Amino acid sequence: MDFYEVVEKRRTVREFQSRPVEEEKILRVLDAGTKAPSHNHLREWEFILIKDFEQRKRVVDLGVTARDYADTEVKKMTKTMSDWEKEAYLKALPVQRRMLMSSPELLIVCFKMRKPLSECTTLYELNNFASGWTCIENILLAMAAEGLHGVTFIPRQTAALKKLLGIPEDYEVATMIPIGYPSDYFVKQKPVSVKEKVHYDKW
Repeated sequence: MDFYEVVEKRRTVREFQSRPVEEEKILRVLDAGTKAPSHNHLREWEFILIKDFEQRKRVVDLGVTARDYADTEVKKMTKTMSDWEKEAYLKALPVQRRMLMSSPELLIVCFKMRKPLSECTTLYELNNFASGWTCIENILLAMAAEGLHGVTFIPRQTAALKKLLGIPEDYEVATMIPIGYPSDYFVKQKPVSVKEKVHYDKW
């Protein structure tokens, strides 16, 4: 598939077919992730695929239970949103837990840090953090090339998640990615014009 076609085909998907994902596709997707630019060229990323159903329930509980979906909170959070933001947000709320539990694959991407994120005070110290997201972007694009889709979901209780999964202290959780063949619905992004985004010499 042509690169620009892959970029156009990448979608944010939260609803999946029950069709299983072939292991060779997952391995190709993760291999593509390791081809991303990395800090000091060390590729300090690790991937956890959650296969066991009971383990997935524990992982998802730590990911979503800290989020308050009470009606009053939803109304407060959507009050200042534009119509397209509100539609995407409200569509996402009921399916957060379901997408993480029902996707054929659930991937957790981890990255190594020289010091805890909370202690970083300069952009330079966040190089490994940034590298983690270049890896994730490659994964998302490779998924699109394979006909797979998903969405990045950042869990709230990462310390407890690290303990549950035995993740070393010097690694951080970047995101969870539910992966599968998409249903008919995908999230529409806000339309933008690149000409309106490009600045020359100054903003």
